[in-house]
Amino acid sequence: MAAIMTTQGGLATPRLRRDTARTRDKLIAAAATLLAEQGPAFSLPDLARVAGISTATVYRHFNDVHEVFRAFQQRLADELVVEFSAVPATVRGRGRFEEVCRRWTKLAAGWGRAVIHIRNPIGFLTQVHLGEPVTSALYDVLAPVVSELVEDGVCPGTDLDYAVLVWVTLFDERAITDLLDLGWSVDQVSARLSDSALRALGAHLDD
Repeated sequence: MAAIMTTQGGLATPRLRRDTARTRDKLIAAAATLLAEQGPAFSLPDLARVAGISTATVYRHFNDVHEVFRAFQQRLADELVVEFSAVPATVRGRGRFEEVCRRWTKLAAGWGRAVIHIRNPIGFLTQVHLGEPVTSALYDVLAPVVSELVEDGVCPGTDLDYAVLVWVTLFDERAITDLLDLGWSVDQVSARLSDSALRALGAHLDD
């Protein structure tokens, strides 16, 4: 019984924390569905209905839909960082770059139609320099990959901020969604965009 007793202060149990996490996961998944289907014009009661959760419970997690949007964006950034960081250390340089591109495209295929409705109007690098946590986390995992391309001689040396910006711009979820809607496969989108990004960074690829 000790394993499920309340923790210090009597505030929560591991089981309750797991239940809370599962509820939040359901709410974020419901938010993704609503955003993809109708954009950001929905209410917390709408979110409760789609998630199959009481409105009162939703209000225990979020004060308004803007908090939902931030939680959704944070979840996507966390997924990207986890996926990119999971590329084996034995894969480096161009191989690492292309594997990150593949994982990026695969994830964006799932949530691209949702996130386009809540994009931050502030530029990517401006967000990074302002310390915006979601964008900064993405920058911090992409920048070393670009540095490896330069170290391995795949691309000439260039301003790191510029290089990451080029990469992020080409892998905009709107571009990925457009190409998928044309009938391209995830692998085709990833391969074409990764080649385009490398060429934009000055790499000389075999045609």
